[in-house]
Amino acid sequence: MRNRTTELTQPISSHCLFDFGKACYGQLEVELSPVPSRNDLFEVVIGECAADGHVSYSGGFRTFKQFTFPLVPGQSVYTIPIPPHQPSYGTDMPHFPAPPEWGGEVAIFRYVEVNHWGGKVTVRRKEFYNDVPEEASEFHSSVLELDRVWEFCRHTLLATSIFPCYLDGERERMPYEGDAYITQLSHFCCGNDYAIAKATIQHFLDHGDKTWPTEWLLCTPFLVRDYLLYSGDWEMVREWLPRLPEKLLPQFYRQDGLLAPTGFIRDIVDWPPVERDGYEMGDANFVPNAYAYGAMQVMAELTGDSGYLRRAEELRQAILRSFRDGEGRFVDSVGSRHTALHTAVFALRFGLAEGAERERCRALLREKGMACSVYVAQFLLESCFAGGLDELGVSLMTSRGKCSWLHMMEQGATVTMEAWDNQRKPNQDWSHPWGAAPGNIIPRHVVGVRPLAPGFLRFQVKPSPAAPRSLVFRQPTPFGAILVQKEGDALAVSLRETERKLRETAPGEYLVEE
Repeated sequence: MRNRTTELTQPISSHCLFDFGKACYGQLEVELSPVPSRNDLFEVVIGECAADGHVSYSGGFRTFKQFTFPLVPGQSVYTIPIPPHQPSYGTDMPHFPAPPEWGGEVAIFRYVEVNHWGGKVTVRRKEFYNDVPEEASEFHSSVLELDRVWEFCRHTLLATSIFPCYLDGERERMPYEGDAYITQLSHFCCGNDYAIAKATIQHFLDHGDKTWPTEWLLCTPFLVRDYLLYSGDWEMVREWLPRLPEKLLPQFYRQDGLLAPTGFIRDIVDWPPVERDGYEMGDANFVPNAYAYGAMQVMAELTGDSGYLRRAEELRQAILRSFRDGEGRFVDSVGSRHTALHTAVFALRFGLAEGAERERCRALLREKGMACSVYVAQFLLESCFAGGLDELGVSLMTSRGKCSWLHMMEQGATVTMEAWDNQRKPNQDWSHPWGAAPGNIIPRHVVGVRPLAPGFLRFQVKPSPAAPRSLVFRQPTPFGAILVQKEGDALAVSLRETERKLRETAPGEYLVEE
């Protein structure tokens, strides 16, 4: 855990709002000068949002904590007693309070408001950050908006990845596989700390019975595959492999070959439901079946067992039989006539759309844009780059529309939000790293740095045709940093702390030799 203390000092008369610039998890003390000599009360308010010179709150799970203190003659320093975290679903779910070694609970906040005191006030925020040094990764380019979005996401990962596992946000402080898929990839692009990812995957294997969304359970093989590629930790992966087949949910396949869970486990498609683009839910839905197809392919990668490829092909054939209308278009569910953005996204993301159907899906992405949540934004962007829509992918990340990262920042957020705005999810928190998709999309798809073998023993650097004309990117790896510099058509790639030599394989593409 990396700690630092930041302090702000201001002479005030009755009221002052202190702004630390960015939200992070922290603890707070307030020092008053001159030393109080009388009994009275003063007030401290902390929060993530402010308006008109005051910490503001309009519902939801954004931090707003108000404290009233009796002044003690002769006492100048007051510690703010942050109360224990209360998860929104109660304490029977696997949530994470602050560990005892932190010396108390933490809250995520940016602003401190002090009222009813006249004199000099110093506020000190003890800040908690992930162990990854801030300089471990960097991204600078000729596109200012892309730089701002990258830094927004990078700060999110360093400020929220402080608990033993990747958590979904301050509202719940729970690990979820769907959240972790995005958080883990983005964290790997910020630093070479793989311990939290390791603990998170172990948590899912030990406590996966608490997860209800079909698709999030199916994310588990992807988490393991990505962990292996970035960390190179085969030893841990071999321990996990025998437990992964259950994450394919074999008990829920019907006679027609489709995945259709019942009971506690059910399909989610997207969340909140208002972000589903009118998706027509049925007993068997396209999106979770596409996930299952992809998960089987990943299991084949991890195990070398061709039986998973046979099962994947059987599922693909079932999908083609069951999820196409009379004109050959993919639809949301068996019997539906509707194609939501999500169906097109996952058809492209998992390579299920071919020929004319691939073109229809591409057209739907161009037409609909970001008609999804901050969660599915990850897969939408992946689909843009997988489907040859690189320019669309970059434009979505640099958009100023209502569903954009710049819009989050315009609302005052310095850590990614659970939803695009409070109207879409009134009970959201403003500390949800599942909203940080550009934190991994920019490195992996725009700059094009991807591990091809465990631990980056072999990797690719292939900038997108839509990449900025000039850029600098540093990717941490287990053996040091990969530094990518692009200026026009010229690309330079260098390795630190390694003697490996680079081999240019094609214009604008590099591979490293083992």
